[in-house]
Amino acid sequence: MDAPKVLYAARHILAVPQWDVANPGSPKTKLDPSAAFGQLLRQHRLKQKMSQDALAARAGYERAFISLVELGKTNPSLRSIFDLCAALNVKPSVFLRSVEKLANFELPPPTRR
Repeated sequence: MDAPKVLYAARHILAVPQWDVANPGSPKTKLDPSAAFGQLLRQHRLKQKMSQDALAARAGYERAFISLVELGKTNPSLRSIFDLCAALNVKPSVFLRSVEKLANFELPPPTRR
């Protein structure tokens, strides 16, 4: 598998890894963690037959925020993650492990000094 592409900004000071978009059924493809989080949030919400409005009301957020998170267009804060998980009656640690698995997250190999 190819290494993540790197974008360089302002004199190569900042390097940001870019994630590939996952193709269904393609093993070892990296999915953006924001997209993975959003997909799982939607799955859990729909499994409980809950609308975005209902989840927003239970968690204390606007429906538009829920929509943006589900689409992977915004990243929820740690507080938001806990609120959303509580509203869905799922432990944040379990939810985030599922996100990690869906995104095929792997630590980079250790660098030698």
